Amino acid sequence: MSAAPDFRPEPAPDELSSQEARATFAAVLRRAEQGHTTVVTNHGRRVAAIVPVDVADYIEQIETEYLLRAAREAKADPEPSIPLAEVARELGF
Repeated sequence: MSAAPDFRPEPAPDELSSQEARATFAAVLRRAEQGHTTVVTNHGRRVAAIVPVDVADYIEQIETEYLLRAAREAKADPEPSIPLAEVARELGF
């Protein structure tokens, strides 16, 4: 596995309203290509971030590794499993 990319946060990542992000989308994409993150807000609430693709790829890699590890641990667990149909019935589905 290669070394983790350096994702130290910028001093103050740009925050744009969804309207501003829409109006300047090409510039926001250029900033992402240059390694900058842009946070998008909706009515003042932070709702999304446009990040460089290597950041997204790295997060996806970490998620995959976590899920694989969790699956291996669950498979190795000697406790008997409960069938999904039984769980659904107990929850009223």
